[in-house]
Amino acid sequence: MICNECGKEHASDDIELVFLRPDPVATLSAEIRAAGVQESSDLCILKAERFFVRATLPLPVLQRDEPYSIGVWVELIQPDFERIYELWDNPDQSSEPPFAVSLANAIPTFGDTNGLHAQLQLTGPTTRPKVYLTLSDHPLAVEQTSGISIHRAHEYSVLANG
Repeated sequence: MICNECGKEHASDDIELVFLRPDPVATLSAEIRAAGVQESSDLCILKAERFFVRATLPLPVLQRDEPYSIGVWVELIQPDFERIYELWDNPDQSSEPPFAVSLANAIPTFGDTNGLHAQLQLTGPTTRPKVYLTLSDHPLAVEQTSGISIHRAHEYSVLANG
């Protein structure tokens, strides 16, 4: 697809930016992680005090039907984490009301996005939940609401390729 902004061709299926851990866990030494973190590729508990779920943050792309999704972690309260764990393999989990969460990763180009308020919606046992930022004037929330160009999606992909 030819980009309207730079005139170059960008793949319409660019690699998506993904965070492997929530920032509060990623910054810990391996030794501290081994002693105080329980984690899988989808769920994480830090010192039995902080609870995280991996999700996708969809950004509509104006020139295509499929969104560009950033793989992020969100933090939530223990009772909600336990409810999500309870529903994890339930095929009807998408009918559960959304959970109040906060973003647990600093997304490059936006400064510190840690703590941005959002809603987490379960989508099904074979897909990651989706996170929708609370409406605000934060640039990431604006991108999620208004959509991004194919060029912007490519900029995220460049970050993913690091």
